[in-house]
Amino acid sequence: MITNIGLCHLEFLKSRDGILKAKTEIFDFLKPTGHIILNVDDDKLVTVENVKGIQPMFFGIENKNGVWADEIKPEGLKGISCCIHTEKGNFPVLIPIPGHHMVYNALAGTAVGLTYSLSLEEIKAGIESLQPVSGRFHIIDTGKYTVVDDCYNANPVSMKASLDVLTDALGRKVAILGDMGELGKEEVEMHREVGVYAVSKNLDLLICMGELSQYMAEAAKHAAPTKPIFHFKTKEELLQELPQILQKGDTALVKASHFMGFEDVVKELEKNKIDW
Repeated sequence: MITNIGLCHLEFLKSRDGILKAKTEIFDFLKPTGHIILNVDDDKLVTVENVKGIQPMFFGIENKNGVWADEIKPEGLKGISCCIHTEKGNFPVLIPIPGHHMVYNALAGTAVGLTYSLSLEEIKAGIESLQPVSGRFHIIDTGKYTVVDDCYNANPVSMKASLDVLTDALGRKVAILGDMGELGKEEVEMHREVGVYAVSKNLDLLICMGELSQYMAEAAKHAAPTKPIFHFKTKEELLQELPQILQKGDTALVKASHFMGFEDVVKELEKNKIDW
């Protein structure tokens, strides 16, 4: 099952076509009794046809092919609701992790469930009991502020998706963003693009950290000169200054590529090691 062909790994694979080629190499090892499940809304995955006599099962939102969803409604940080349609029937569901992209994940899970003969009731129960893992949009309420731990990895697409969800939060909305890796020769421009996108959302504060994230901060300042925007070169500098920047009641999104070690930022905030 492949969810999308994004922008990660461009440094090594050069283009989304290269990423598609690398990801679909897994088909070479499929048994004749195997299954293929793909996102029909992805312009690259939709080109995949019959593979070794195996017809892919598709899921999507824009293209109502296979397993699809409508009636999509954000429920703040509590999640996102929708109605999932299948050849066996339809069911409403509350996905307990926010973000439009989570509808795609629920559709993918539904397709897998149908492939292995789960009932619609079992699939709905599985989706609604979903628990986020550390680093994957894990929402932590410390009592003083809300931390959105999404620091496992990052690319321009996932950065924008997380910023979209942050706009639904209560209180001041703070984005703490770090460098994105493996983006290839366009890495500087992609960081600038995220910076401009960030300040186009309803954010109160943007905090950037890292060598590449200086371009994110610079582009954000150029696009929104009056918005509070900070840039720190190191994690140590960031942690030292956070007590003067964050306020009680803030919702803080923490996101960067894994090599940036932003789980340390989450741990500091979660454990209240910072003296507020």
